[in-house]
Amino acid sequence: MTFDFETESKYEPYLNYSFGLFAIICALMSTVLNPLLVYFWLRKKRSVKNLLFVVVAVSDFLTNLVPAPFIGYVFLSPDNFNQHSILNQIPEFLCCTFGCISQVIVSLMALTRMIKIFRPFLKIKFRWVLSYLIAYAVYMTFGNVGYLAAACIKGGENGNETLDMALLENWNKFACFSINLAHCFLGIICSLITISNLLRISMKGIGDKASKLRSSNTILIMNIPYLVSIVTNLLAVYQAVQLNFSLVNHYLIPIFISAFNPCVVLARTKNLRNPEGGTSSTRSCTQQSSVRSLSVQYSRNSTVVRRFSVNPDVSRGNFASSVLKVQNVRSFTRESR
Repeated sequence: MTFDFETESKYEPYLNYSFGLFAIICALMSTVLNPLLVYFWLRKKRSVKNLLFVVVAVSDFLTNLVPAPFIGYVFLSPDNFNQHSILNQIPEFLCCTFGCISQVIVSLMALTRMIKIFRPFLKIKFRWVLSYLIAYAVYMTFGNVGYLAAACIKGGENGNETLDMALLENWNKFACFSINLAHCFLGIICSLITISNLLRISMKGIGDKASKLRSSNTILIMNIPYLVSIVTNLLAVYQAVQLNFSLVNHYLIPIFISAFNPCVVLARTKNLRNPEGGTSSTRSCTQQSSVRSLSVQYSRNSTVVRRFSVNPDVSRGNFASSVLKVQNVRSFTRESR
C-alpha cells in the first residue's frame, strides 16, 4: 500500500517509495537531533531567543511523533490506503498543526531579534510571545478539528456536501493560508532588516557583532523553507501541476522542515555545548580586555608602592601608618594578580 500522488504517470511508484524513504530519513534525524537541541539550549542562559529555540525544537519533534510511524504503516500494510478517511487524516492533522506552529515560532524569533537590535533597552518578556503562540496554536487546533468534523459529516452523508459546510471549509483554508503567508513574509523581512542594519552599524566588539550577525543569518535560513510551502500552496490553489499537494504540504514539507531546522542550528551555532553561551571570538575579546585592565591596575598599584617606599619626607610619627598603607597596597596587588 502506498500513497496516491495522483500524477497518473508510470513513474508514480518510484515517487511513492522515494517519498517514503525521504520521510523516514527526515523523521529519524528529527527524532535524534531535536531532543539534543532541547538539552543544550536549556543549559544556556535564559533569554527569549534561547527559549524560542527550545520551543521550536519541541514542536519539530512533535511533528514526526505520529506521522512518521503512520507513513511506515502505510508502506508495510497490505490494505488499500484511503487518504480521506477520518483515521488516516489524524496524522495529517497533527503534522500540519505542529508544522505551522514551528513556522510561527521561527517568525517570532526573527521579529524579537529585530526588536532587540533596534531597541536594545526594550525588554521583551517571554510570556508576551508565549501568549500569542498559544492563541495561534488554539486557533490551528480548532480549525483543523473543524475540518476533520466536516470530513466526518461528509462521510456520514455518503459524500453529499452542503453549501454551508463547503463555505466554512473554504473560509478556514483561506484564513489559514493568509496567516501562514503573513508569518512567512514577516520572518523573512525582519531577518533581512536585522542583517542589513548589523552590516551598517559599528558595535563595540567585533566578536559581538559577528555573533549577532551569525544568529540572524541562522534565523533567516530557517525561514526560507516556509516560502517554499507558500509556493506549493499557491500551486495547489491554481492547480498548475497535476499532483496531490495535500501530501506535499501536510506531510512532506513539515517533516523535511523538522529535520532541516536542527541541522541548520547545529551547523551554524558555535560552542552549543557551552552553557555560558557566546562564541569563541566574543570570549577571546572579553578575556583580552580583562587582561588589559588587570595589567593597567597592576602597574598603577606598583607605582603607588614605589612612591610610598622612596618618599624621603615621611616623618617618624607617620612612619607606622605609612608602612601599614604600603602593606595594604601590596596585599591588594597580590589579590589583583
